[in-house]
Amino acid sequence: MPNQPTKVQRWLDLVAYLSGRRFPVPVEDVWAHVPAYAAGLTGSEKEKESVRRAFERDKDELRELGIPIETVTYSLNFGLEEAHGYRLARKNFHLPYIRLVAESQVEAAAAGSSRNDEPRSAGEVFEVSEREAGAALLGLQELARVPAFPLAEHARAAFRKLSFDLDPDAVGEPPVVYAVDPEAAAAHDALHALSQAVRARKSIRFRYRGMTRDTDEERHAYPYGLLFQHGRWYLVAHDVDRDSVRMFRLGRLRDLVVNGKAPRTPDFEVPADFDLSAHAGRKAWEMGEAAEPTRALVRFRFPRSLWAERNGHGELVTREPDGAQLRSFAVRRTDPFLRWVLSLAGDARVEEPDTLREAFCAMAAAVATRHGGSDD
Repeated sequence: MPNQPTKVQRWLDLVAYLSGRRFPVPVEDVWAHVPAYAAGLTGSEKEKESVRRAFERDKDELRELGIPIETVTYSLNFGLEEAHGYRLARKNFHLPYIRLVAESQVEAAAAGSSRNDEPRSAGEVFEVSEREAGAALLGLQELARVPAFPLAEHARAAFRKLSFDLDPDAVGEPPVVYAVDPEAAAAHDALHALSQAVRARKSIRFRYRGMTRDTDEERHAYPYGLLFQHGRWYLVAHDVDRDSVRMFRLGRLRDLVVNGKAPRTPDFEVPADFDLSAHAGRKAWEMGEAAEPTRALVRFRFPRSLWAERNGHGELVTREPDGAQLRSFAVRRTDPFLRWVLSLAGDARVEEPDTLREAFCAMAAAVATRHGGSDD
């Protein structure tokens, strides 16, 4: 096709045409009214096939970008025939206007409503108080400062749009300031590629150096999700060769390759019972690659036992008459676990298994010797 428009122009023309239609539009009408497609309809069969492929690609890519193009089945001839068409879901496409209201107005509206937790909206207008808008600005500032956060640019854009109606100087500085960690910053490119792989459900290959290994290993995995915790980015994925779900620290990941074959066809399905939040907040000793964790029993003296119970450290096994507790832990990495127990300054000690208890005693003795104490 001569003077073929760019992809962006096709996208804009397609969105503009659908946004002006209240009812589903047959695909033939879409092709006829979007200039880039219409130009090819008068050509050869090969050019017509190119129009069809271009439309399918554009439609799928716009959906991936969040443009809600719906495929709709509707009736013709008083329900005697069915037809298929496309429409733009306006409710999910156009954002409502934001109206900033005084706190006194919010309180008055809340007093007259029995459901204070619901957003205050009136037609196409969304009402928000300056306090709520200020909290949103703080949240967007913090998101934009998370090291290598893949949506940082979007958070900054949202901040600019919201601060157009609200003075950002009145909000003040966020309570948490992040120092950009070199490892997290270096993971930016891999994080972007992994984000795309998670969304498209495409398999990945990479080299990985585990916490207890001195060499890299080739890995083949299905990426399920990404986590940011302890100042680091982690990938939660199904390790194909080991047939188990593992956590991989992005700072130890090298030579990432995302499967580029059939980009619109998923390579896997995420199990229905998979819960990404179940992998969040894990302690250092829970994040090793051991196939089966070691079950460790730790005795906490009173009142440290109350602290352990209140903060969810381990699972209760027994309570003793003096208030002490025996609690169970799943340990995949020995050293960080023993260091943590040792940091409790004698209020906790490892009881089982014997090998772990002996290692704990040896570590305690080494610390005592180093600081001029006794080996007892």
